[in-house]
Amino acid sequence: MNRNKKILVLSLLCIVFTIMFCNTALADEEGGVFKALRDKTSAFAIQLRVLAYVISCFGIIMFTFLAISGKINFKHLGYIFISLFMLSATGAIIDYFSGSHAHLESKFGDTYMKDVSHSSLGS
Repeated sequence: MNRNKKILVLSLLCIVFTIMFCNTALADEEGGVFKALRDKTSAFAIQLRVLAYVISCFGIIMFTFLAISGKINFKHLGYIFISLFMLSATGAIIDYFSGSHAHLESKFGDTYMKDVSHSSLGS
């Protein structure tokens, strides 16, 4: 029991000294470690998405030839097309409906707004 009290007192002292001496967090600054991690993670996600698009394009071509040659059913080819379309549109849909400005998506933008502004200028 005495050992448990020593551990409790020591941990409470560590917490109190940490609160007293660490009043600002250096990781929360604008150029801190979390900003660097966020930037590297978003760059990795963008490059991974490009790689996934390339692999899915090769998959679409392969499954199309397999469907034409009769190795798979056209129904399965349709399922693959719909699934890949939904996967590619998920990022744009989340970005649009959440209103976030994370800019993980490369060039979605508001193309309908640009189109409306150009059509209203022409008329």
